[in-house]
Amino acid sequence: MSKSQYVITAGLLLAMHVGAAQAACTVPNQVVNGAVVDSAPVMGDFNAVATCLGSTAPAGAQNSVQLDNGSGGFAAVGPLTDGQLLIGATGAPPHAATLSAGTGIAITSSPGAISIATTGVLGGGGADWLNGTAVVKPIASNFTLRTSTTPPTGAAIAGSSRGMVLTTSAAVNGAAMMAEMNAPTGHWQATMLGVYTGGLSDYSMPSIAVRDAVNNKAVEFGVTAYSTTDYRFDYYITSGGVGLDSRVNDIMSQDGGFPQPVQPIWQRLTYDGTNLIWSFSRDGEFFIPAYSVPANAVLSNLSTVGPAVIFPPNIRQTWAAAFQVLSWNVVSL
Repeated sequence: MSKSQYVITAGLLLAMHVGAAQAACTVPNQVVNGAVVDSAPVMGDFNAVATCLGSTAPAGAQNSVQLDNGSGGFAAVGPLTDGQLLIGATGAPPHAATLSAGTGIAITSSPGAISIATTGVLGGGGADWLNGTAVVKPIASNFTLRTSTTPPTGAAIAGSSRGMVLTTSAAVNGAAMMAEMNAPTGHWQATMLGVYTGGLSDYSMPSIAVRDAVNNKAVEFGVTAYSTTDYRFDYYITSGGVGLDSRVNDIMSQDGGFPQPVQPIWQRLTYDGTNLIWSFSRDGEFFIPAYSVPANAVLSNLSTVGPAVIFPPNIRQTWAAAFQVLSWNVVSL
């Protein structure tokens, strides 16, 4: 190749590269019309263009998000996975993150989409019986089923669209069932919103229970039937089997202002280090204490706590029964 052909070819290639760089790249050696160009400055120009193009090429792997690296080039974030977003950080590059769901919210991610939905029916923040601001939807898998030695027929724990449900296909005289979880160490408080469907006469009781797993005893607090036509609050003590087999004693209380057992009722059981304090509420905000009993009067160990249903020996109805738990929350104090 002649020297003139070399110069023309080099000039064309250099012009093409500089054009591709959109005039962002400069060359150290200028080519002047009519001048004889040596290979050294031409290669210097090619190297400068190559370096420039390398600094302005996209960074990272395929499908990465490109950012200004502050030096005229690119930095990369990602590639992002399903549901990830770029979140700003003051004084630093954005970073990839996913949304976290709060109480009552479910987030589902898919390619190019995020779906956000509530996990239950909220009460709009008002103080009605549901009281959406207070509802903590229970998860059935967090509970363990315990029953009397002779269990209610088909006793089971199941999840529902509203929370979890403790069920039996037929009530059994002198039987009981409990959905329990470990009680916190130290002081604690358990709050429950539940509604019961089933026969209540005589004295069947949907309740909140605490069990001593070492000595196999339990205490239950709740609203129960009183014979066939009335109802009452009751503090109930059981023992035998795992602690749910038979009645030891109970202390009842009656008043016209009490809610009926088949109405949704908020219940709260507090352990303050000395006493078990049971309170009730119609709105989930204003609780009235109904019982305060020494915890060690019956239980040496507060092992587990949870919703329970007690069927005394003299029940009249052996219908199926369900204790729907719409809200359950246990906190350390």
